[in-house]
Amino acid sequence: MKRLVLLTALLYVALTTCAQDYLNEEDKEPAGPIPSKVEELRLIYSLSKYGHKNKDAISLITAAQILKQSKYRLPDLTVEKLLDEAKTYANGDDDLLSQIKKTEDGTFNPNKSDHNIIGERTYEHGAVGEQKYSLDMINAYSTDTYKIRFKENQKAIVHVNGVGLTDIDLYIYDSNDNLITSDTSDSDNCECTWIPKWTGIFTIRIKNRGSMYNLYYMQTN
Repeated sequence: MKRLVLLTALLYVALTTCAQDYLNEEDKEPAGPIPSKVEELRLIYSLSKYGHKNKDAISLITAAQILKQSKYRLPDLTVEKLLDEAKTYANGDDDLLSQIKKTEDGTFNPNKSDHNIIGERTYEHGAVGEQKYSLDMINAYSTDTYKIRFKENQKAIVHVNGVGLTDIDLYIYDSNDNLITSDTSDSDNCECTWIPKWTGIFTIRIKNRGSMYNLYYMQTN
């Protein structure tokens, strides 16, 4: 149940910050604070397509919740259709069926979560401009790469949190491709901190070590 609540919360947060296609080994731009409707629809269709192809109830439930929250009317995709398919793949799982029922009734709460991206700590921005956010789906054994400019002598923080499906590792490289720091703990909750010696571009690499996809939220300070 906790994984399902976290998944919904992460996706809801992303819809107020960003939504991007999942790619392999390609540089990604951290998104701005508000996604376009096109990006929101892209996320709904991506989750629907993945859930159908892989018989994954969680993806279908999440797509249904986003669609219901958005109030879009799509000719080829409805909340009812998504949830009916999710029921087929739930295989009697009580947690999944509970999420489906709450989605049908409109009683799910995407804002409710025990999860804090960087807790209650407050730091001055390490990234140049403003905090950077991204939510993405990462394929099995894949790497997502971001390039972000950080400030000289200002504490920099990158936090990544997945939904518990696979192990995710986080690596930070400087502009000369030297490894600065990493978090290779056996989970998908990663955090790296460092103090740049100069203002410049740093490369963030997020590696999925698992044999299935994961969804993650990345945030800088």
